[in-house]
Amino acid sequence: MWSILTSTKSFEDRWIAHAGLNERGLHVWRMRTAARLARLRAAQWRVPADPDTRRLAEDGFVVVPDFLAPDDFAAVAREARAAVARSEAETPIESNEVRGFCPRKTASWGFDRFDGGTLNRFVRIARQDSPALHAFARNRRLSALTRAHLGARIPPSAVSLYLTVNGDEARNPDDQRVLHRDTFFSTIKFWYFIDPVGPDDGPFVFVPRSHRLTPERLAWEQMRALRASAASKHGIIGTEGAFRIDETELASMKLGAPLPVTVPGNALVMADTLGFHRRGDSVPGTRRLALYGSVRPWPFGPVGR
Repeated sequence: MWSILTSTKSFEDRWIAHAGLNERGLHVWRMRTAARLARLRAAQWRVPADPDTRRLAEDGFVVVPDFLAPDDFAAVAREARAAVARSEAETPIESNEVRGFCPRKTASWGFDRFDGGTLNRFVRIARQDSPALHAFARNRRLSALTRAHLGARIPPSAVSLYLTVNGDEARNPDDQRVLHRDTFFSTIKFWYFIDPVGPDDGPFVFVPRSHRLTPERLAWEQMRALRASAASKHGIIGTEGAFRIDETELASMKLGAPLPVTVPGNALVMADTLGFHRRGDSVPGTRRLALYGSVRPWPFGPVGR
């Protein structure tokens, strides 16, 4: 029963999937309570409001161009490309024919993980080889944004280099290209892009303002929770709790169309992944290189950090 007060989202858990409790609003209660506590944690930091923190709060995502000064960006880009080149020298890029989310393949530099045919390569930041990357992971502006929204900072250990190599959707589809939200409470992900991301590079796609717990959104969540509870009761797999959504359902929640976020290099994209999002369409073989990090605090914690 204690799983109710954890970050557990899977409806394979018998308490999260409890039909009687969900009929009485358990899932929606968890969402509302987590949202109240996120506001409480954020209030403890008293981060001064500015256009970026307001945009993240209002729209659920923010784009910050020219995030670093030109010299700092040049150093970060140089070290990022060198680190990725070292990883490729040790572990060449491969293709994948296995469907769905695949397990990690670890290496001395980090790990690879495939989503269908799309490769996600995460490269650890080594302080001795990459002082500029190490400094970026401790950027105060990053933590100010996440503390203003969630009341929690980005741990430097949660920041890594992230190379995406887009696969061929016709051969092996990528489940991350389906519109979804990550879990039942607000979490933050960011991508600081080294190279420009155009419409053919698999840009981040987000539905503006879809992170808000409006009556329409909560009604949709209640419906999906009841459906997931019923599926779990009958032993149907795929009840992990990262709910997928068809674009045709957005209008019922008074939401607009998904927005592809194309950016130049040296741009930060940060999003509350309670909002609906996906990886955008792409040309097979195209790449995205970014510094990436995430914040997923205990949703029922009252103390900021």
